[in-house]
Amino acid sequence: MHNYKALKSASKVSVQKVKVVDIPAVEAVEEVRDSDGVITTHSAQARAERSHEELQVVCKSFDPQTGEAQDDSVQAYSLSDVKREIDRCKADVVKIEAHQADWEQLETDLKAL
Repeated sequence: MHNYKALKSASKVSVQKVKVVDIPAVEAVEEVRDSDGVITTHSAQARAERSHEELQVVCKSFDPQTGEAQDDSVQAYSLSDVKREIDRCKADVVKIEAHQADWEQLETDLKAL
């Protein structure tokens, strides 16, 4: 996430854990009474709720013209996605440091002439 640390310091971004219901629970039903009081036989099997927890980053947003608050932007993240990005950044740092070392060595050699 670009600029997360600065946005967090400015209280413009926060994190939250939210329960997301994938499939709602259904209670077993044997009979149903309609609006006239008539009982009809109906059978439905009970089904447990299926849900999962989601990690989210919530960004505040404002209209640049009026300063009025707009709907927050919500982005879901998994820890594995975050870890993969951290590893990618670390690999990029290693490449950049190697590239820098090459240029520094060339500079040293050229100055020695």
